Amino acid sequence: MTPSVIPTGHKSTKNAVAISGAVLATGAHETRIWDTKLAQCLHTIDGNGSTSGSGGSGGGSESNDKVCALEFAPTLEPRQEGQYLWVGSKDGELVVIDTMSGKVIARPHSTHTQAIIWILRYKNTEMWTIDEGGVLNVWEVLDGIRLVEEHVVTPRAAAALIVGRELWMATTRAFEVHRFGVHNLQQQQQQQPGPRVRIPNELGDIVQLTTVPYHVGKIFIGHGNGKVSVWDAKTMERLEVITVSMYAISCMVSLGEYHLWMGFNTGMIYVYDTRPERWLVVKLWKAHESGVTNFVVDKIGLALDEPTVQVVSLDSHGYASFWDGLLSEHWKGQQMEKFRADYSVEQDTRILICSWNIDANKPEKLPYNDDQLVRAWLSGMRDPDPDIIVVGIQEIVDLESKKQTARSLFASRKKIETLQEADELLTHRYTLWHDYLARVIADNYGRGAYTVIKTDQLVGLFSCIFVRSSELRRVSAVESTVVKTGMKVMKKSLHGNKGGIAIRLQMDDSSLCFVNCHLAAGQSHQAQRNTDAEGILKEAVFPARPQDVDAYPRGGDGTLILDHEHCFLSGDLNYRINMHREKVLQHLASRNAVEGLAALQKEDQLLKQRYTNPFFKLLVFQESPIHFLPTYKYDPGTDYYDRSEKKRVPAWCDRILYRSNGVQNLFYQRHEVLASDHRPISGGFIVRVKRVDQSQKARVAHNVEQAWQQHYQQLVNEHKAMYVGDFNIQDAVHQLQAVNWDVHQIRY
Repeated sequence: MTPSVIPTGHKSTKNAVAISGAVLATGAHETRIWDTKLAQCLHTIDGNGSTSGSGGSGGGSESNDKVCALEFAPTLEPRQEGQYLWVGSKDGELVVIDTMSGKVIARPHSTHTQAIIWILRYKNTEMWTIDEGGVLNVWEVLDGIRLVEEHVVTPRAAAALIVGRELWMATTRAFEVHRFGVHNLQQQQQQQPGPRVRIPNELGDIVQLTTVPYHVGKIFIGHGNGKVSVWDAKTMERLEVITVSMYAISCMVSLGEYHLWMGFNTGMIYVYDTRPERWLVVKLWKAHESGVTNFVVDKIGLALDEPTVQVVSLDSHGYASFWDGLLSEHWKGQQMEKFRADYSVEQDTRILICSWNIDANKPEKLPYNDDQLVRAWLSGMRDPDPDIIVVGIQEIVDLESKKQTARSLFASRKKIETLQEADELLTHRYTLWHDYLARVIADNYGRGAYTVIKTDQLVGLFSCIFVRSSELRRVSAVESTVVKTGMKVMKKSLHGNKGGIAIRLQMDDSSLCFVNCHLAAGQSHQAQRNTDAEGILKEAVFPARPQDVDAYPRGGDGTLILDHEHCFLSGDLNYRINMHREKVLQHLASRNAVEGLAALQKEDQLLKQRYTNPFFKLLVFQESPIHFLPTYKYDPGTDYYDRSEKKRVPAWCDRILYRSNGVQNLFYQRHEVLASDHRPISGGFIVRVKRVDQSQKARVAHNVEQAWQQHYQQLVNEHKAMYVGDFNIQDAVHQLQAVNWDVHQIRY
């Protein structure tokens, strides 16, 4: 999504923004009227109603903001939508501005004596104004401005929502509903307030109320601790709680039948499909450099033949960004994916993933038996041979000290004084393993059968990718990036003794990414491992490849690891078993090996995170069933689990995870090489790699575009029917059909 951005000059407050068609209004110490198509300020109206000119964004907002609420009023002439703006001020004053001229045209006499914090538009017939003390004024506006009702509602409301003729209101820790009949000045008792519901302590402060059309009879409440609670609109009983993020939800809006847009204090926007039990993330992107503070939606423009539904997001620095609320590109992308078989041919690609924490061993020091087992490790996928072999090594050197490692591991009389000198010696270690791996691959499969297309290194980590030489013509865009984790101060890596190497490539018209990780060690450091994994996925950045749209059907441009069609993440992930060592050994010695492994896996930290931690960033990956013994920690050269003073708990530290549609896992196993305190592992996979016929794709794209135009016209007609119906006109669809869906010909 590529937005237009307006620097409003206002630090956005919760309600001081409104949009109607191409007209945007923002308010703080003054009100500004914007033309969104030109991204220009048309008028600036100060607190006294004086217009100070047009053009430019003006200066920064003041701390003592006078404008508290904005909303555009309905009009009997659809062409005048967006012309009349209601402004509520901190001192309880209410004014109406003509946005064409920038002049104040009315100062309705209200009963407000405190700050007007909410202005709500009820259908196309009324405006509701609410002040901080809980005074509600209901106004008729189509034939002049008349105050027709006054009620007492929830004071100091943090959220307000009209549902039918009900007003749902919430403070930060409770909500209630006010039910109104048809307005009648002589019968004010028609207001029927519902019970006040206090939210439980495990829910964060209330930030937003909304409804989602797909979920009839339900109210959705967004909370500051990253949760959304769902309530029965009739009984006011809580139905469920969905945890969507570890970050605070700062704003939320429903759009379409089932989409929820959510803004976060990180500057991210997520769009969720709320139909499945576990909500799906449809889109996510970095929308703002500062926290997203508010959403407003132009629900009128589409009914009046504007090209799209605009969603406006604002941030704490006063920037307004505009987004396609119809998610048209996402819709078209889904349709193209449905018909992918019509314009592409898929081919099986065999991939061998090999991972090993080698505990700083040199290849020439491997005993004969281990050398033979390493050769078997690298040839575990035969008949036919793999197309791609990925080797990831961890702890190629001792991680305790980069400089000390170089001094102690290399038999050199040269005095090492600098980290640069240490790097040179460490590079020598990488070279030793590169040459050894290449030699073993050549011995296993034949000289020249495979070509090294990419290697990369990070202290302790080494990655090497081989591609079958006969398939090299299909490979392009080979690139790598590294992320350091390990010891950090103020979120900056100082030591970099852990981290990840990500290598990506394109085969035909599919993208593949291979990540070699070494996460935080320690039985109790599960949270740090989670943080390391999240950091690698988030901070590993490749050069963008926007031209290769076929290679990234998940969306994105190849910048991030998860943009890629097929992702594999492997290495020493260091997740442990939450059990005492003696108990683990008892299960491993059980006569029923299957039951013993199952009991241990119930306490495996990585597997448990998948079920207990909705924030876990590795949830998007899968793992094949584990049918082998824990790979860590052994006394090197033996089959004994750690007998040192520390007596570490055996664990499945070494893992292979994958994210790929339709992947087939052929095997997932460990290998009995004894030289290290870890056992190496390997996994065999088949993925479907596609080759796109561009001429056929163009034909399908043309058909999808035509389908979109039909879908779009249906959406336009639905919005027109809702717009006309909101004037209390019966049988709006029939009347619109009679005038060929021209809303301007309807008699209101």
